[in-house]
Amino acid sequence: MQPAPSNLIVILLVVVALGALAACGGESAAESEPEPSAPRPLRRAPPFALESLEGESLTLAGLEKDHRAILMNFWASWCEPCKVEVPDLIALHEEYRDRGFTVLGVTVSDLPRDSRAFVKEMRMTYPSVIGTPAMLEDYRLSPWLPTTLLVVDGQVVGEWVGPRVRADFEYPIKAALGLAPPLDVMLKDASGAGE
Repeated sequence: MQPAPSNLIVILLVVVALGALAACGGESAAESEPEPSAPRPLRRAPPFALESLEGESLTLAGLEKDHRAILMNFWASWCEPCKVEVPDLIALHEEYRDRGFTVLGVTVSDLPRDSRAFVKEMRMTYPSVIGTPAMLEDYRLSPWLPTTLLVVDGQVVGEWVGPRVRADFEYPIKAALGLAPPLDVMLKDASGAGE
């Protein structure tokens, strides 16, 4: 006597579930998942050595010696949306720079003299480097400006395309610096706030 089709489906589901448990080695979800607030890597951040707008050489390795988290903002002087987010980037840089954080501007498809004028006009307090086509290709960037990446421990852990506000960047930065409560605690607190 052959099992009914619905019983066959149940048997297959049980076999698949047992196989999945065996493949996981019996780890619980808590053991295999990172902390909820820890940023998850999207891809490796390729090393670079680029000229700053002041004529100095800046490298990713050099920045990482002094900064746990680097917010790389790709911009151009002709990009109107880039201007919108610069005040928030300055504020983030100023607030967290003593805690192992920096913003790094990366100019794209721009003349250095125009980039320097933009930095002066916007009163940018963080360094900017001149991006190269090879670097942009290595980072697999969107062609749209501004684009912003959060780099932690040599890994890209956040990526935003288009102009953003401070709140979009702040929690991931705080999480990368170990200053944010776990996301599940924040959600629990938020859900209890209306009671």
